[in-house]
Amino acid sequence: MKKRNTRERLLDITFEEVYINGYASTSVDTILKRAAVPKGSMYHHFKSKKELVLAMVKERLYPKMDEFFKLNSTNSAYEALESLFTAMSKNKMLITYGCPMYRLMVELSPIDKDFDNLFIAKYNQLVGSFSLLLQKDIKSGLLKKELNTKEFASFVIHSTWGTLSLSPTLSSPKNFLKDSNYILRLLKNYYTD
Repeated sequence: MKKRNTRERLLDITFEEVYINGYASTSVDTILKRAAVPKGSMYHHFKSKKELVLAMVKERLYPKMDEFFKLNSTNSAYEALESLFTAMSKNKMLITYGCPMYRLMVELSPIDKDFDNLFIAKYNQLVGSFSLLLQKDIKSGLLKKELNTKEFASFVIHSTWGTLSLSPTLSSPKNFLKDSNYILRLLKNYYTD
């Protein structure tokens, strides 16, 4: 039980530290100090900082993203996206620090293939999930067939990441909702009614 608690505590603290400070600025010593764990205990669970952060991405970051981006398939794509944007605007850490995956992707993808592959797979999953929701609306006659669902899904993710990557002085729930409402207006143009 204690081994599991140590591992879980390391993953939780690593998520917070890397999210706020980035990979390069997060030291193993800081993580260990916050977790009140001796260095040997960390190396019992993870061979390196990289292995610890890869595990954190898979076990902490991606489950949080999956829960957050769980688009309700019983709603229209518009309603699901509107609900998602509202939830995102209420997440203070997200508005303040931006998307944790995007931040890590920018920092690590150019220099580490393992992280790059992990991020590409998750990005493709996010695009695919939203694209399927848009396709459902096309099949039901709600959306015009001319909408390229994969391109629009990519546009939504890129635009959202861009809005979330603004400096903290420019970032606010109000600004996020203003930008996300523009995306919703664009999508509304493709609805048939």
